[in-house]
Amino acid sequence: MTKQTLSSLMEWLRPAGIGVVVFCAYYFGQDAAARFHLMGPWVVVLMSGTVAVESLLLGAAASAKIGYAPDRAYQIQSGLANAATALTALLVYLLNWGRYADATIVTAMLLFFTLSAANHLAAALRAGNLKPVNLIRPAVALLLLGCLLPPLLKALAQ
Repeated sequence: MTKQTLSSLMEWLRPAGIGVVVFCAYYFGQDAAARFHLMGPWVVVLMSGTVAVESLLLGAAASAKIGYAPDRAYQIQSGLANAATALTALLVYLLNWGRYADATIVTAMLLFFTLSAANHLAAALRAGNLKPVNLIRPAVALLLLGCLLPPLLKALAQ
């Protein structure tokens, strides 16, 4: 499998994985906090983890897919930050640090992807980068916000 194919596969892995996670959260979670504990950290692991893999292992292919010039130094730094976020989410889940830790790591991820989406939108407008993957980023950020904010707020209200 080529790096380009693997990078493209990541675009499908994210929504498919999130769908499975949300289904499992509602199937196994008894209340809002339990559902969010299953959902929140695992969505972060999926999103930040796959971005980390792309940045660290598939740099040139990931850049080409989005329409950005490859910049290994920045990609490595960004990939390590996303890996740290994914690993923290895994710790939050495995060590059961509670709903406030769940909410914190999800909020950090949502802020990153919202700001990143604004950057992608600016690149589309400013530089005319109309690659489909670049244009999808803002929509995905809105979907993540819509998918995660209501359960986050319900979990914190308990």
